[in-house]
Amino acid sequence: MDKLKIGNPRVNLHEEARIVVPTKNILQPGELGATIELIVKEGIFNPHGEIIKRIGPKKSESFLRQFLEMLYMHAVPLYPNFKFPVNDTSNVTQYITATSKSFDVTAASGDVNKGILVGTGNAAPAINDYALQTKIAHGTGAGQLSYGAVTFGATASDTTTSQFTVTRNFANSSGNPITVNEIGLACSSGRMGNTITTYYFLIIRDVIGGGIAVPNGQTLTVNYRPQCVV
Repeated sequence: MDKLKIGNPRVNLHEEARIVVPTKNILQPGELGATIELIVKEGIFNPHGEIIKRIGPKKSESFLRQFLEMLYMHAVPLYPNFKFPVNDTSNVTQYITATSKSFDVTAASGDVNKGILVGTGNAAPAINDYALQTKIAHGTGAGQLSYGAVTFGATASDTTTSQFTVTRNFANSSGNPITVNEIGLACSSGRMGNTITTYYFLIIRDVIGGGIAVPNGQTLTVNYRPQCVV
C-alpha cells in the first residue's frame, strides 16, 4: 500500500480547527448521519508520521436512543425547569434539563468521560447501548492508550453536503499492540438548579469488523463527521 502523508496530528483545539472538504458518496440524499474514519500512523503524536493503515471514511451505523432523546428535549418547547429522563453511561436514568451545552463533546487530554472513546468490545451495537462494552483506559500501562484532546474541524458545505469534523488521537505507549474494536461518541449534559450537575451520555457506538490494530509506539486518529445530504 502506498504510504500517505498527513498533517499535524498534535492535540490542540486551535491547530486542528480547519475546514475539511465534505466526504462524498457515503450518506444518501435526505440522510442525516455521520461518517467515521480511522487512521493508524507511525509515532506518538508525530506530526510527520506516515499512515500505515486507514479504514474509511465509511458510514457510521449506530446512533443511539440517547441522541434522539436529547434532540427531542431541545426541539419540543419544554418548560425551563422540565426534567427529561435519559440513561447515562452508567445506565442510570438522569433527569436533565435543556441546558445550552447538552451536546458538548469537548474533552481535554486524558478525559475518558466524553468525546470520542475507544474500546475492545465487539458486541453488535443495539439501540439501547449506553456505554462502550469494554472501554480502553487512558494511560501508558498494559492495555491502555493515551487519550489526546478532542479537536474540531469547522463546518464545510458544497451544493449537496454539509458536515463538520470531530477528531481525537490515541497514542500507544503500552509496550504491546492494542486492537480497537469499538468506537463511541459521548457528550455531557446537565440538570439546572442552584448549580448545574453534569452527566455523560453515549450518542454513537460503532463496531469495526476485524478491529484495527495499534502497534506500540504508534497513534490511532479517529474522525467522526456529522453530515447532512440533500
